[in-house]
Amino acid sequence: MKPLFYAKFLTGCFLLACLTAGNVSAQVVLQVATKTIAKTVSASSVRTLYISAEKADVEIITWEKAEISILMELSARHPDKNTAATDLFKAKYIADRNGKDYFLRNYILLKNGESKPVSNLRTRYTIHLPAACAVDLKNSFGTVTLKGLTNNLQLKADFCTTYLSGMQGKGQVNTSFGELKGDELSGDFSFSSDHTRLFLERMAGNIKVNAEYGNVELHPGNALSSLSIRSKKAEITLMTRNWQQFDYAINSAYATMKLPNGFRWKRNTADFKEAFFSRNQLANVDINAEFGQVTIK
Repeated sequence: MKPLFYAKFLTGCFLLACLTAGNVSAQVVLQVATKTIAKTVSASSVRTLYISAEKADVEIITWEKAEISILMELSARHPDKNTAATDLFKAKYIADRNGKDYFLRNYILLKNGESKPVSNLRTRYTIHLPAACAVDLKNSFGTVTLKGLTNNLQLKADFCTTYLSGMQGKGQVNTSFGELKGDELSGDFSFSSDHTRLFLERMAGNIKVNAEYGNVELHPGNALSSLSIRSKKAEITLMTRNWQQFDYAINSAYATMKLPNGFRWKRNTADFKEAFFSRNQLANVDINAEFGQVTIK
């Protein structure tokens, strides 16, 4: 039995060695070519900061200085160093003012006969600005992090992971095929989402949500004035410390509704449902759902 045992043991060691060697050989070292652009602009001369990004990681943080600090980092990753350098040359940027507006953009520019980049091209924006600066941002296939803005926000994020925190003022946010997390949002904000996981907590002011597909989880704060939700084939969950602190009007068509005891029903059929709860509270919640599910806890 011992020779057979040792034969199996040696065979196992040989296979493990082969797999390990294969994994080592499969590990490819990427060469990174980078280009860095740094700008500082007087904040008093800028009304709105416009950013048009693609395959980018955008981070905007507020500070007390009366200036806007911009750091753009363009990079190309490829196993071949020369290929990375060549592809990085095809990555272009704009950082310029037009009147009271400032524009940032990253893009690919190909000359006649040039091939498309084969490297992994990425751009990172790190921006510090006063809280009162308005921002208009578009990004796709990346990340967005915004903190402390208090003026007007226009945001379009496709295939992005987005984080918003400490936001005030007004905002219109459009997302598709991604994830958005928001914390401490106060003011007039509207969210339009498509195939997005939307998570908002400690909301205050007037909040509107228009969701198609995806999942929406909302945690309103005590300073909420109104919450309006329109959904189609989406999973809506409203989490409250005390659901009775709000007035509700809920309508659904072909949707599943899970409500606490205490709601009254105007209509409750298999296909159409109308429920309400009213105690003349300061804040009201209005929900209109088509297909999908609505849950209040």
